[in-house]
Amino acid sequence: MLKGKKGLYILLPVVAFVWGAIIFQVVGAFSDEDPVFEKGAEVNIAPLEEKERDTFSIGFIERDPFLGTLYKPKKKVVVKPKSITKKPPLVWPSIIYKGVVSDHGNANAIYLIGINGTDQLMQLKQTISEVTLMRGGSNTVRVKYKGKIKEFKIAN
Repeated sequence: MLKGKKGLYILLPVVAFVWGAIIFQVVGAFSDEDPVFEKGAEVNIAPLEEKERDTFSIGFIERDPFLGTLYKPKKKVVVKPKSITKKPPLVWPSIIYKGVVSDHGNANAIYLIGINGTDQLMQLKQTISEVTLMRGGSNTVRVKYKGKIKEFKIAN
């Protein structure tokens, strides 16, 4: 590099010139002078050219252009809708839980249940009139009728 005072004499004017150019550009950008426009200049606007759309149609292709094989028409699959038969809603018999008679535990408990107006004494897993006693407690019983399970509370 440049050593001594000779380098300082060369580089100092170069740095001063660069900073002067930068300051001149910044000051020129913030000046209030507007650029001058000619008032007599006319602008000609040419209409855009519209191109007609090219129409085409795709015909049936008999051969595959890459494999050279013939096309086989696809068979239409006819799907017949399945007839859905609605099952009639399950009508439960009138069931009323009236209470339980038990010894010191639930092992030999007998439950008093009214089925369609007749009182029945039932034990666990016993079936009367298609009604099976699944589980019982002091306040509720769980019964099964035609595969459906329902819980009944004690009637007061």
